[in-house]
Amino acid sequence: MTRKTLVKLAIEGGPKAVTSVSPRAPKHDPAELEAVERVLARGQIPFVRGPEVLQLRKEFSRLYGMKYCVTTSSGTSAIHTALGSLGIGRGDEVITSPITDMGTLIPILAQNAVPIFADVDPESLNITPETVEARITRHTRCILVVHLYGNPVDMPGLMRLARRRQILVVEDLAQGYLCEIDGRLCGTFGDWGCFSLNDSKHIGAGDGGMLITNDARLADRADLFADKCYDRTGAGRKPFFAPYNYRINLLAAAIAVEQLKKLRGLTRRRNRIGDRLTAGLTSLAGVRPPRIHPKARCTYWYYVFHVDENRLGASIEEFQAAMQAEGVAVARHGTSVLEWPLFRERKSNRHACAWECPFYKGKVDYRLEQYPGVLQAKASAMRMGISEHMSAEEVRQVLKAFQKVTGHFLGRRGASASPPRSG
Repeated sequence: MTRKTLVKLAIEGGPKAVTSVSPRAPKHDPAELEAVERVLARGQIPFVRGPEVLQLRKEFSRLYGMKYCVTTSSGTSAIHTALGSLGIGRGDEVITSPITDMGTLIPILAQNAVPIFADVDPESLNITPETVEARITRHTRCILVVHLYGNPVDMPGLMRLARRRQILVVEDLAQGYLCEIDGRLCGTFGDWGCFSLNDSKHIGAGDGGMLITNDARLADRADLFADKCYDRTGAGRKPFFAPYNYRINLLAAAIAVEQLKKLRGLTRRRNRIGDRLTAGLTSLAGVRPPRIHPKARCTYWYYVFHVDENRLGASIEEFQAAMQAEGVAVARHGTSVLEWPLFRERKSNRHACAWECPFYKGKVDYRLEQYPGVLQAKASAMRMGISEHMSAEEVRQVLKAFQKVTGHFLGRRGASASPPRSG
């Protein structure tokens, strides 16, 4: 048996696989500048619900086929408004994902509710109906679903569980614009669907948020919760509960209206690019594409994949260094919230009762070892940024980098296992 000839990696002085990088278009275009200028030209910026805010509400609810849209100052405040309108409060358990951003968790803590983490499927990094059901107790009031990186959770299965157990559902779609499952847009399954206009998301307006529902009572309550319980309808209301000031800025709303015009095309391109990467990685040994429900459409805020160190014959760190040298910015997946001091140490928090709430009679267990799916994901998951502006040639070269690097490490392992030549 002859030794295999190893491909020379860029990190060892070989040529880079990625040489054609598509220019990134600016996130904001002249139409958005013109929209802002129209607002400023009026000479005064109304701080409540100017025409751009009402237009954003109308067009976003129409996009999702929902009756009501409430606007807020951020994605975090959108989730907080959703929980507040549902009456989530002291000592209530809210089941959510342990792989998410603090923006998902702030609203739970702000309501003095108790975050309970369901384990994840290690291949999709999403919670599942089965892992959620395992965490339900008599204190469970709500499931806060995170469609991580635009990869849809099994909402039909989760809604069957929630309705059977009479549990409220809020969907966090900060990273999941226009993702869908079983032909239905995520965000339209639960009691509320919540979105972020942070500039890092699919579309952005600096910051801002929207939440959608078909329930008129909830929409009315949310408007009051996010707007200091002020009368904006002529109904003569006076504050009758403790609300917040979460109004969206009119300039952000003007930008968001223009951003919405790009959204369908943008998410279609991200879906095509992500699906093409998945098709290319499926046949490679040593790496695995993300698990996506067979009836789902993912819109890939990030592209997540897995590295099998044993099969590849290299560590994730070696793989990462080699891929980066080839021109592909891959990185280890971030830690879970279970590793943050807030949950790992459960320190006393004067800003939120949470698990120390005198109204809470349950128990929490945030020990990482209680979450085998998280542990498996932590051992193998990596992610890389993709852009709707990536050309077909750039995608081809990214796949070439994967082929080159995996082929090198597999060849190295094969060569090291080969017997020496007879002399």
